[in-house]
Amino acid sequence: MQQNLFTYKNSIISYYRFGKGDAVLVAFHGYGQTGQGYEYYEEVLTGRYTILAIDFFWHGKSAWKEKEDFFEEDMKNIVLGIAKQEQLFARKFSICSYSMGARMARALIRTFPERIERFIMIAPPTFQFNTFLNFTTNTAIGLWLFGYFIKNNLALLKLVKFLHKIKILNRSVYVFTSKFICRKERLENVFKTWFAQRKLLTDFKLFSELVNQNNIEIILIAGNKDFITPPQKMIKYLGKIFNKKIFIINHNHEFASSETKEIFVKNI
Repeated sequence: MQQNLFTYKNSIISYYRFGKGDAVLVAFHGYGQTGQGYEYYEEVLTGRYTILAIDFFWHGKSAWKEKEDFFEEDMKNIVLGIAKQEQLFARKFSICSYSMGARMARALIRTFPERIERFIMIAPPTFQFNTFLNFTTNTAIGLWLFGYFIKNNLALLKLVKFLHKIKILNRSVYVFTSKFICRKERLENVFKTWFAQRKLLTDFKLFSELVNQNNIEIILIAGNKDFITPPQKMIKYLGKIFNKKIFIINHNHEFASSETKEIFVKNI
């Protein structure tokens, strides 16, 4: 696995390349990870795919240094720019995402769906999470609250503990959330990451239409014990998608598992 850098405008994007296959797979990691995590699947992907695993901003060495917001057209230009830099000129390619990475992957389907062959979603975020993220980063009150809690992260931690105590938050969400708000610098990084994604908004009706019109294969891999991003509503939503495969594995909110690796071997 080789790490490289790509310059886009004034910003730097780090990414990893591995595999020797003719097909191209663009991969996006989850929060707190980097593209290097896809090394876990190198053995089962390398024969068919050349993989470009891209670090989102504030992860790895990637940083958004522009004054303006990051838009889906930027995501498209970054992917095409990296492919050109790596001399990969496939007419079509596939995309893979874990958790938060689905927002970046969906941006590619909105910008050039005719070039997407397959979209693999591992534990994608729920509709509720997308709504919450949009509220906190695209509204005045949401931005104010986020700013307040960054300065008073212990107050947020107390609130989360209280919500868990009265059973509004389950234990998995409580533990997952507490990990990122117990230290101010971690919460600041959450804000920078979410803020960088704030213009990557998905109209799910339009999304399903684009997927069907371009016959993009959708593969959902989700855990039946995942209380961070429970898959039930996403499974129901995918009923509108014609070309799909759904795999429910006996796991939590996990990226690397032998079950997912086996799905890759047999279906991707």
